[in-house]
Amino acid sequence: MNFFQLLNFNNIQIGTKAKDKEGILHEIASLARNNPLLNNFTEEEIFSALKDREKLGSTGFRNGIAIPHCSFDKLSDFTVGVLIAPDGVDFDSTDGNKTKIFFFIIGSRVKRNKHIKILSSISKLMKSDAVIDKLISIEEKADLIEYLYNIFEDSDLDEMSKEKCLLQLFIQNEDYFHDILQVLTSSVEGSISVIETNNAGYYLNSLPLFAGFWSDKQKTFMKIVYAVIDKSLSNDVIRRINMIGKAGELGPGVLITAQDLFYTAGSIDF
Repeated sequence: MNFFQLLNFNNIQIGTKAKDKEGILHEIASLARNNPLLNNFTEEEIFSALKDREKLGSTGFRNGIAIPHCSFDKLSDFTVGVLIAPDGVDFDSTDGNKTKIFFFIIGSRVKRNKHIKILSSISKLMKSDAVIDKLISIEEKADLIEYLYNIFEDSDLDEMSKEKCLLQLFIQNEDYFHDILQVLTSSVEGSISVIETNNAGYYLNSLPLFAGFWSDKQKTFMKIVYAVIDKSLSNDVIRRINMIGKAGELGPGVLITAQDLFYTAGSIDF
């Protein structure tokens, strides 16, 4: 299943009467109720769940984008919708600017991995200024649906191949860490581990032979990320990770290795 298949025609809207964050959440709750999947939930229950999620931290991000979301125990799948507010609404965004594009997700609490992949799929594409500008400029619902189909048609949310690859990323440059993790979570169904560790210098400092090379044993940033992914996706994932750096190439502080896996079984959660 790709992301576009989760979008419901009745959960897409251009324009809003809301003037503030609470008004937007009410409107999203009302819009979400148009999906038969939520027939057993009231508009007020959806609004309360969205509001409770915002108390943990605003889902309003930079560049006019917000991804309000919540989950319920007794929900079997996901409702995904879009609300465009061309004039913008104050939504406590991280850059302090008004928010104009609201992708909302209401899903199953037990399908956390899929929820994270949906979030990552949206946030990945929303880094494009061209995509943001186009979404804001569209005036007709049919045109918006067509454009959403074009940008999300290749976003696969399910595992497709039995052949797997193990990616190992050794990260010393903290600036890259969160972007790399975001690329991986949009491509991997939960099989990711992050190990906190230190570089070799931290340990060599305790050996008399090497003590003169380091003045102290202060820990530096060092993480190892393991990700099991479909082999068919490996080249694209590595390319996207490299694109995080300047001119399509990561600078010092990141080492990537990849190897084919002969056997895999089971899974781990995010």
